[in-house]
Amino acid sequence: MNLEFNEDQRLLFETVDSAVGRGYPAGGRAAATATGLGWNDKVWATLGELGLTGLTVAEDLDGVGAGPVEVYATLEAMGKHAAAEPLLDGVFLPSWLIAGLGTAEQAKQLLPELAAGGTTIAVAHAEPGRPWGTARAVTATADGSGPALLTGVKSPVRHADQAGRFLVTATGEHGRTQVYLVDAAAEGITRTDGRSADWSHASQVEFAGTPAVLLGSGDADAAAALRLAFARARVAVTGEAVGLMETGLALTVEYLKTRKQFGVPLATFQALVHRAADLYAKVELARSMALWATAAVEAHDNGADVDLATVADDAFVFVADAATTAAEEIVQLHGGIGMTYESEVGHHSARLTAITESFGGVSAARRRALASDALLRPPSALLNNAEAVTL
Repeated sequence: MNLEFNEDQRLLFETVDSAVGRGYPAGGRAAATATGLGWNDKVWATLGELGLTGLTVAEDLDGVGAGPVEVYATLEAMGKHAAAEPLLDGVFLPSWLIAGLGTAEQAKQLLPELAAGGTTIAVAHAEPGRPWGTARAVTATADGSGPALLTGVKSPVRHADQAGRFLVTATGEHGRTQVYLVDAAAEGITRTDGRSADWSHASQVEFAGTPAVLLGSGDADAAAALRLAFARARVAVTGEAVGLMETGLALTVEYLKTRKQFGVPLATFQALVHRAADLYAKVELARSMALWATAAVEAHDNGADVDLATVADDAFVFVADAATTAAEEIVQLHGGIGMTYESEVGHHSARLTAITESFGGVSAARRRALASDALLRPPSALLNNAEAVTL
């Protein structure tokens, strides 16, 4: 299994790194999240010009048709600068859902708009006080003579304040989970905007008889499409986490070299150097795990027999553990300044912490592992080891 970028993927990473870096100098995330938009509009326009908003959209629908490695390279580069643009939440994730579940007509209508970068779609799945993987409390009722009507509350919904549409999970006919397309300006929507732990925008969205259109046909397995899309998202976000950790570590090492205590640089204290070295090892292990999971997604897309949900959970839990350690260490090694809003590492730490709660968080991933037989199967570094020699 190749865990290195090829020439084109390396060029993509460097291009995104350079483009996003220009819009995110020191203090860039603080400035971006403080705006009404919640991100840097110039960087977002650049991402669209580079074709990155169409990265996960098929070429015949005006997209790029790239694979999971290109998604990883893009998000790792954005993570290096703690960029706040909702490329994963507002474009990649909804595009996977629409492509996997929507009808051909819906895909033709929605995906070119996403690829153009002129709009985002917020995925509304989380519900207050309700575990990620359980049946949804939001309900959809339909009498067959008009659109379905949604009732219930979703929270948090990331970047709902700027979304043109919502993809809402709800319990529909016969108690089945379905996904519904809702116009953000539809009647019966009450939105309460706020911020999440990393200062990015998130909202509580209440539906009261809100008209909605079913995504896909009534016979499609929406639950399976959701599991696959969220698994892809959990793998993708590990790339952002690696980028965040890498820069957080670099900023911390530089701080240890320049900050003096008792008249000497902090880097002269062996205990602090050892902590930085341990963190470096943890970041590199997290990178390897994230790249392994990304390669597994690519193999799955090429027809290999890969349990994508299990791969995603394994990688997400491992990288989230490293992210937690990195968030704590980069703040502690900076001392009190690391806790401030103005501190660069403070924003990296906050975003790393928020990632551990993404898409149900670590707790939901561990619950799924305990409920499956994955813990009883021997792990393998090979994607297809049916012909592997047993010693």
